[in-house]
Amino acid sequence: MRLFFCTLLVISLSGCKAITAADQRPFIDVKLIGVWKGEYTEQSGMIKSWTQTRNADGTYTIAFSFTEMDGMTKSFTESGRWWVQDGLFHEIALPDMRQPDKYQYSFKERECVHFVLVESDGLAEETDSYVFNECLVADSSPASMGEAI
Repeated sequence: MRLFFCTLLVISLSGCKAITAADQRPFIDVKLIGVWKGEYTEQSGMIKSWTQTRNADGTYTIAFSFTEMDGMTKSFTESGRWWVQDGLFHEIALPDMRQPDKYQYSFKERECVHFVLVESDGLAEETDSYVFNECLVADSSPASMGEAI
């Protein structure tokens, strides 16, 4: 009888460990898939605007436009991978970044998501002060979900 309870306890505890590990694995939040527009104004007055496409396979592309106070504009693109883990949105531009930027995110409106930077290896902005919204402008095309993050 004692052996039965010990076996049951071991099975129960290993099941708890599996659930905890599964909760911490990266996943794709389907609410973030699509084409999103955002804008951020720096203290210097420079306006950063972008259009980001997040795909269901965990890839993304961003078209940035930075406008200086004098009206001069710089444009460039970035691509990489995105995922959600431990309740935070992660984004890493490959091959330029060593560690992903991490953001808290929440949906204030149905079509808009609010981001707060909590950890960054390379952004000039300070964590918790880099706060912005992105709003959905279009759904992205379906992608294969077979590839792991």
